[in-house]
Amino acid sequence: MYKKIMVPLDGSGAAETALPWTIYLADVFQAEIVLFHAIEKNPPEDIHGENHLANLEEASTYLESVKHSLHHVFHFKGDISTHVHLEETTDVAASIAMHMKELGPDLVAMCSHGRSNFTQAFIGSLATRVIGLGQVPIFLVKSHESAGAESSGEVIPSVSNILVALDNASIHDKAIRSAEEFAKNTEARLVLFSAVPRFGSLKGRDGGWGLMSPATSSTLLDIEEDKMRQHLDEHRKSLSERGVAGSSAVVRGDPARKIAQEAKKLEPSLIVLGTHGRSGMEAFWKGSVAAKVVSLTDAPILLVPLHE
Repeated sequence: MYKKIMVPLDGSGAAETALPWTIYLADVFQAEIVLFHAIEKNPPEDIHGENHLANLEEASTYLESVKHSLHHVFHFKGDISTHVHLEETTDVAASIAMHMKELGPDLVAMCSHGRSNFTQAFIGSLATRVIGLGQVPIFLVKSHESAGAESSGEVIPSVSNILVALDNASIHDKAIRSAEEFAKNTEARLVLFSAVPRFGSLKGRDGGWGLMSPATSSTLLDIEEDKMRQHLDEHRKSLSERGVAGSSAVVRGDPARKIAQEAKKLEPSLIVLGTHGRSGMEAFWKGSVAAKVVSLTDAPILLVPLHE
């Protein structure tokens, strides 16, 4: 499924938080790792006491040191290559998207926040933009400034449960297929999950819903809940027939908060989210809510690009 994993790095310990997870994924899928850095235009000299990678020599030396660490600290036996984008850029997200096409990864693994432009690269609207441009799933790891390859030692993380967050759009079934492949390779248990909003959380935020009476809106949301239960139950049975263990659950409330709460109960878990740029009733599946989920959970998130 994933034969090449691209890891964008900016030289910070925070960005290196993605490395232990990359080793886990590469071992599970027998994948090659590509370490990537884009030279930024007019970069600061340092951030939080760490030197900024300002030129080819610095970037190449850094990526080679990370490569050495993955082989000798994490004992990764697979192939690792490095790539530095020499043309200075002010748009790291665009550079990553361009190299997703050039280098041909099946998956991009990176932290949810590092330093410099990486903070914006995969949080908010740019996340949707990069996924749309690259059409490659993104494995997003919650990072901390003090985390990194060296501080993580030889500890390789893993997942026991995969939480697939879904809405009523059939296009999100693609997220189920991605999660199923992941489960088959990791022996993790699948949980198909959906949160149907309450009327109070929709009012004034979702266009036409706010124009309906509370009674009408509540009735429609109740119908939506019943439909989702049936939809997820059908998928659960189908997965079981294919030998994938799992369960399904539908709750009411704010989707991002409910996803984070469920992931907390299922630790260690992976959240799978289908992403697209729709608006209206499905607005909570846009990048802005993906960012909200990231802020509410420490669980890794697999963002699966969905295309009509």
